[in-house]
Amino acid sequence: MKTDSEIQREHFNAISSKYLDSRKNLNHLAYKEVWWQNILSFLKSNYSFDEKNNSLEAMCGLAEGSNLLRKVYPKLKLYAFDYSDEMVLAAQRENTGFEKIFQADVVNFVEKEKYDIIIILGGLHHVPNFVDKVLTNIHQSLKKGGIFINLEPTHNNFLFKYVRESVYKKNSLFEENTERGFTLSEYNQKLAKAGFGIKKQFFPGLLGYVLYYNPDAFPFLNIGTTLIAKLFSKLDWLLGKTIIGLKFSFATWSIAYKK
Repeated sequence: MKTDSEIQREHFNAISSKYLDSRKNLNHLAYKEVWWQNILSFLKSNYSFDEKNNSLEAMCGLAEGSNLLRKVYPKLKLYAFDYSDEMVLAAQRENTGFEKIFQADVVNFVEKEKYDIIIILGGLHHVPNFVDKVLTNIHQSLKKGGIFINLEPTHNNFLFKYVRESVYKKNSLFEENTERGFTLSEYNQKLAKAGFGIKKQFFPGLLGYVLYYNPDAFPFLNIGTTLIAKLFSKLDWLLGKTIIGLKFSFATWSIAYKK
């Protein structure tokens, strides 16, 4: 019988070209640009990293997070891995200046106290049955005081849980049997259990997120121009700082640290 990791690997190998094409959508990129401006601004204001420091992007896809970190930390040493053969090849083709981009399974990956930063963007929900082990591995792989940057699909009400599960069932880009989102409280409990403290959380996954962040999940909603996508992203970010974001965000950004 195939393991969940093997199922996910085969799934991403099968849908990699469609996934990569959707991530090049102009509205999607414009929406994320605003998100990353805010994340990078927060990081730059709170942390200093140079050539003595390194970063690992796990479950990396195209290693987008690593490339964006390099904008504010140009001397940071970059590493990245993914379990999908096709995604590793794509990341190697499209990136330069990395120390190494390689294949590994996040469920079993541990390099003790090696990294200053570890990034996972939308990956933990692909390993829901092993997320405690994965978070422990990440914690062990970080140096003391190192940070974990994570964007994860979350929900804080029953309706959004239902919507997410319906999308997983009906959309071929998702593997419903081995993926699931987390409630915000469950997600935070798992971070704490693994030994992380939370430096900051953001909750901007609102209307613009539904329209533009997952163009493969709701393709019929991906309408308008890049300017409109950016305006929705700015609105999401503002509302994400209020009780609206806490209750209704489809996603959580976390900057956590190793205690």
